[in-house]
Amino acid sequence: MKLKTIRMLGIDPGSHRTGVAILDKTGNNLPNVIHFGTIESPPNTALPVALQILRNSLLDVIDEYKPTFSSVEEIFFSKNLKTATRVFQARGVILLTLAEKNITIYEPTVTQIKKGVTSSGKADKKQIYTALKLILKLQDIKGYDDSWDAIAAGFVGFSFIPPNLK
Repeated sequence: MKLKTIRMLGIDPGSHRTGVAILDKTGNNLPNVIHFGTIESPPNTALPVALQILRNSLLDVIDEYKPTFSSVEEIFFSKNLKTATRVFQARGVILLTLAEKNITIYEPTVTQIKKGVTSSGKADKKQIYTALKLILKLQDIKGYDDSWDAIAAGFVGFSFIPPNLK
């Protein structure tokens, strides 16, 4: 009997930089990280243009890797209202794009992601990075922490998939 492989798209929404990661999981094995990186718009890019860059780049990732599921980090309120507004708008574009592509969306909170990766809901970025390297047997995770957060979101996203879909 051939085991089913599930492909997950992890996303860490950001105002100018969004982390993305593709993970595959077969059966009860640990997920494999297939791709990770960031989608960026240059500083001072007008919001409509930045959102268009985000959407087009996200569509490129979706078209190349064809994920079935996605795990998009839920946003916590930021003290900087201008930044928070941009992140909320980016997240809206992400959710709409995923829905249009018929990709199932899970929305774990930051605390759920931290706890799912490190067993502590109060873990910092370095602890998440270290845990991901150990759990997923990664040599190194280069790039911005947004991409690490996307890997973490994808990793935790597998726990949201109902058993009948695995």
